[in-house]
Amino acid sequence: MQDKVVFRRVLAVVLIAVTAAAGTRILPQLNYFFKGKRATIGWDLDVVCSALQALSVGNDPYLREAKFPLPYGIIHVYLFEPLCAITTYPFVYGIVFALIAIGSAVALWRLVPPSPLDRVAVLVAVLFAFNTFHWQLMSGNLAVIELPLITAVVLLLADGRYRWAGFVFGVMSSLKLLPFFGVLAFLFLPRPLRVRFETVAAAIVGLLGVEALNAVLFSRWLPSYAGQLLGRLPGSAGYEAGGYFNQNTIDFVFDGLQQLGIGQPVSGFVLACLALGVSALVAVACARKTTEHGELPPVAVVSLVMLVLWLFIFRQKNYAFETFIPLIIAAGYGAGRATGRAAIMASIIATGIFNFGEEKFFIADYYQLLGVWAAVLVVLLGAIIQLRWTPATAQRETIGVGGSAS
Repeated sequence: MQDKVVFRRVLAVVLIAVTAAAGTRILPQLNYFFKGKRATIGWDLDVVCSALQALSVGNDPYLREAKFPLPYGIIHVYLFEPLCAITTYPFVYGIVFALIAIGSAVALWRLVPPSPLDRVAVLVAVLFAFNTFHWQLMSGNLAVIELPLITAVVLLLADGRYRWAGFVFGVMSSLKLLPFFGVLAFLFLPRPLRVRFETVAAAIVGLLGVEALNAVLFSRWLPSYAGQLLGRLPGSAGYEAGGYFNQNTIDFVFDGLQQLGIGQPVSGFVLACLALGVSALVAVACARKTTEHGELPPVAVVSLVMLVLWLFIFRQKNYAFETFIPLIIAAGYGAGRATGRAAIMASIIATGIFNFGEEKFFIADYYQLLGVWAAVLVVLLGAIIQLRWTPATAQRETIGVGGSAS
């Protein structure tokens, strides 16, 4: 028995050391905020600020001459208007972004055991996992607001306030629209069918409510906004192909097989097999409780399904992976403390290992995506092991207000 305890402690130290070593490869480059390198950071915030300047003189913000087009509704642009007054001091918006991230991490403490190690793990995940907060700091992208909103979604799910969770999810999705694909995850909520449909309906209300308000208040620019959105779809002139700046699973599979000289229709078949395979794992992991085995709590089920759905979206910018982190924490700790910790370590280790920079070699161009896949697979395996090895009578308590899967 004593030997097992010693082995576990040594293994824990080794894993923490490996995680720390990998983490050094994805540290946010804060020196850019203090060494007069303003031209190399905050480019997405500049898009918002230049759009506001165009609006101030009555010009169409979607047709202005700029390096990057405006991808948001005008109602979202005005949310960040205060930051545009201080863009000459980039460390200020960096501090604001850091406070948003840290505040979200503290809120997520409700989903983990009340131990210093787990709370530090959550904070580390929010700031370092998938190297995505680094990209939020560097770009100044409005997606930073999605982090507290998706955090609110998982907390509301943990509290059993499903309809409010759906509504907040819809509001969050109004910024980028594509994340709304994850609304299908609410249909897998282990609750009566009526609750599932009401949650989905609440999400639709949240999304359409924001978009309708934007259309009413800024109807003058609505045609340009719609045209801009359509121009970013696959096959359109504004679509950004997969690679270092769009790390999505679809292009990863197609590009990877292309390296081997394999094209359509085989690559499409492989992608379909991958989707079916991971769906089968999700089905096993989210199986309902039986007399012999336990089950994942509702927040973990929805989070896990949403993670997999998002993995198959055709557009995944570097900063967008931040919204995956609360779902990883909710699903991982829903399966158990060991799974939650392992998922966080996987998110850092896998990302750090493959972070060699842009266009060094194929795998490195998808280093963040590989980190997400590693974390999701850890959660899936942890959940399946829990269901097979943990008797229903010994089922750990579900995570909720002030509690966690311990």
